[in-house]
Amino acid sequence: MEPVDAEPPGAFLSHATEDKPDFVEPLAHELRSRGVAAWLDKWEIRPGDSLVRRLFDEGIAMTNAVVAVVSQYSVNKPWVREELDAAAVARVNGESLLIPVRLDDVPMPAPLKHIVWITADRTPEGVVHTAQQIADTLHGYDPRPAVGPLPAYARVAAVAPGLDAADTVLLTETIREALRTNEMMLLNWDAVKSRAKDAGLSDERVEESLHMLGEQNYVDVALRTSGAHDYHLTRKGYRAGIATVLPKVEEHRRAVIAELVNDQPTGSTVIDDLAARTETPPLVVEQFLNDLQDQGLLSYRRYLGSSSQLHSVSPTLRRLLV
Repeated sequence: MEPVDAEPPGAFLSHATEDKPDFVEPLAHELRSRGVAAWLDKWEIRPGDSLVRRLFDEGIAMTNAVVAVVSQYSVNKPWVREELDAAAVARVNGESLLIPVRLDDVPMPAPLKHIVWITADRTPEGVVHTAQQIADTLHGYDPRPAVGPLPAYARVAAVAPGLDAADTVLLTETIREALRTNEMMLLNWDAVKSRAKDAGLSDERVEESLHMLGEQNYVDVALRTSGAHDYHLTRKGYRAGIATVLPKVEEHRRAVIAELVNDQPTGSTVIDDLAARTETPPLVVEQFLNDLQDQGLLSYRRYLGSSSQLHSVSPTLRRLLV
């Protein structure tokens, strides 16, 4: 099925006869070449036609826009002023656009002073420039650059009260670094900052978020003139953002508890053993054990290096699986 061509927009050219040869008629040709049905009296009115009907009922009333060419010749002509008044009424009623074109640096009539106009000159270049602006308007051309995709940080939901999306990005990148090293102490600040900037944060925004996280005890950081030093993730920060980094963290938690209840690990590498059995990052296992120990549900100890030993497990731990 052949596509149906859309009806071209129409533009009525209101002007003085003196402006026709060197500006208005060339403008009409340029408009038509750009897909605008320019209405020019020379082309539309035939001997015997009613001027009022052709100009006002068919010209101004039936087109999408009235292009009012204001020049030293037209500015004071009664006939042009009548066309302008009719166009102003149509614009107020939402029936058509009114596009003023100013020639000769003449003062704009009062009805047009509050409307953005096109300033043109009587040259071929001026005609082309004017036609292009009118065509762009009537065809709905949007000169604004396309809006790109949102930066990564703007697509992140804040994970805690008082934190915005940028703060959340910095916190989650801190947690990722902790998971990578299986440590929450002495994290690589440069690596965290680099990934936060890759997500779209500026240096200034990174520093602002760093202060925010530090003030609210999500991270522990000693600031030096050269940047951050002694950068640590706190347990509060870990708890706030771990679900964003590891969406199935609750499933991992239940798997670790199931192992503790059903097949308690022995030996001196309990964290690594539980991590291997449940396919859970060792740091996550350690934080689970810390939480359970805080609740009095087990007792364990981590030693230097990778050594860790389970001392006891409360019988009530099983109830957490229900």
